[in-house]
Amino acid sequence: MKQLFLFVPLLFIIHGSYAQSILNKTVSVNVTQQPLATVLDNISSEGNFHFSYIKDFIRDDSLVSVNVSHKTVKQVLDIIFQGSCQYKEIGNQLILQRIGKDKWYSVSGYITDAITGKPVSNATIYERMQLISTMTNEQGFFRIRLREKDQITAITVSKDLYKDTAMIIISKHDQEMKASIKPSNPIMLSIVDVNQYSHVEQTWLGHFFLSSRQRVQSLNLREFFTKQPYQYSIVPSLGTHGKLGSQVVNKFSLNMIGGYTAGLNGVEMAGIFNIDQKDVKYVQAAGVFNIVGGKLEGVQFAGLHNHVLDSMKGLQASGISNVVRGGFEGVQLSGIVNHVKGNIEGMQASGIANISEDSIRGAELAGILNDTKYISGFQASGVGNLVRGNMEGVQLAGIFNYTKGFNGFHAAGIGNIARGPVEGIQAAGIFNYAKKLKGVQVGLVNIADSSDGYSIGLFNLVMKDGYHRLDIYSDEMLDINLAWKSGNRKLYTIFLAGASLNNEEKAYSFGFGLGHSFRLNQKMSIEAEFISQSVYLGSWKYQESLNRFQPVLNIKLAKNITLFAGPSFTISSHEAGAMPVAGYKAALPGRYNAFKMGDNASGWFGWHAGIGFF
Repeated sequence: MKQLFLFVPLLFIIHGSYAQSILNKTVSVNVTQQPLATVLDNISSEGNFHFSYIKDFIRDDSLVSVNVSHKTVKQVLDIIFQGSCQYKEIGNQLILQRIGKDKWYSVSGYITDAITGKPVSNATIYERMQLISTMTNEQGFFRIRLREKDQITAITVSKDLYKDTAMIIISKHDQEMKASIKPSNPIMLSIVDVNQYSHVEQTWLGHFFLSSRQRVQSLNLREFFTKQPYQYSIVPSLGTHGKLGSQVVNKFSLNMIGGYTAGLNGVEMAGIFNIDQKDVKYVQAAGVFNIVGGKLEGVQFAGLHNHVLDSMKGLQASGISNVVRGGFEGVQLSGIVNHVKGNIEGMQASGIANISEDSIRGAELAGILNDTKYISGFQASGVGNLVRGNMEGVQLAGIFNYTKGFNGFHAAGIGNIARGPVEGIQAAGIFNYAKKLKGVQVGLVNIADSSDGYSIGLFNLVMKDGYHRLDIYSDEMLDINLAWKSGNRKLYTIFLAGASLNNEEKAYSFGFGLGHSFRLNQKMSIEAEFISQSVYLGSWKYQESLNRFQPVLNIKLAKNITLFAGPSFTISSHEAGAMPVAGYKAALPGRYNAFKMGDNASGWFGWHAGIGFF
């Protein structure tokens, strides 16, 4: 009962540690032939407390007459019920329980170890039909009260690591007895699945909200479970099934504060929590948290947290977190985090993070981070996606994506990293990295250890068998040009800058281009290049823009030295009315003739030749 004082403040306002007992409060009642429910409401309003009772036992539609002044609540209730009810106070609640007409008798005695003769403490003694139980104390003593129903009754003694022992007793009179129980046979140790021995009592919530006696009793009775159509409880052990409520599978379960049952095959609701040892089917809802020790099939709702120790199929939704230790099929929704240890088929969506320790077939949506081992489907997050293995599908992130192997499309605001082969498209605002590129990279900086694909960006680097070359050359416009080429032979990028060395005809140029290389043999190759350039002729306002196509013949002289040359065709566009600037070229290409291609465009054929290094 010590947990009771932890639960009640979550639902009710306690006015003080030394508040007056509800039963000792004074009230006045003056009613004639009024429904019992109305009378109880009047009493609770005057005394500032609440009644709780089960309508099946307390007929609140019956008519009563009471005329008293300044009597205690207990005195008034005794007048109304004529001693047929007993009362229990829990916080600001007064629980009414009907005293049955059944006759009772008690069985008491001692339980000892059959081998050592020592007392056995914390053993559970129960009657399975009446669902009544007790436990032995440190001296092995017990006392259990039973209803007089059958002439002969069987009670069972259960204790962890001991054999269950059944005792036949003659009912209808108080009696004492002694029993010895034998330890279980030793078992051979072997490799086992630890999940098979996962219990709700081992979770930190289960450990906090369940008393030590409740945890011990569940351990003692792990082989005993029964079924009932319904149950109602205030807190664990205070309900229709008493202390054995934890061993009952129900079709309907209503827990005012919290419940601790064996399982569910229907609907379960709680003001604060539900704790079920075994499987749960269909609907489970709690104001704060749910814990299921077995499999869950259906829907699970909690204000804060859901925890399933085995697998789940269905919908799981909570305000803060969802945890499934086994596999998951369905939809998982949380305000902060979802965590699944097994495989997922379906969708995870959370405000902050989704964590999967195995594979996913489906979708992950997170405000900050998705973390999984393998995924086939769709992954999107505000910050990053982390896949420790391979991924197939679409991956979108505000900042980064990280995978091992990748096949599909992934895009990030800053960067993508793939530690394995990439088949598909990598697109990033700043950089892409692939260990082996078999697809396309699009970004400012693209890096690959090896590449059979295409890198499109300002800077492309292939570490192994890539194409890297620094060219120094002249052409029909400028005396000297420097060009850096990087990528692979399928597609490489070109950064270039050039200048005219004649002080009377100065010109400066910079540009970017793309190229493709056709290898003829070990010494010769032909390249096709397209370059876009801007040429400064003394005024940024009237700069010329060039689009240039040039085939290149390369002859390799040594390992890192190449001679090259080739023709070119250039189209130039410029602003109308441009005036020559003193000391700069008056027009392009200079000493070569150009032909007009419109009012503001011209074209010409030219050349280029030089030497390349690396």
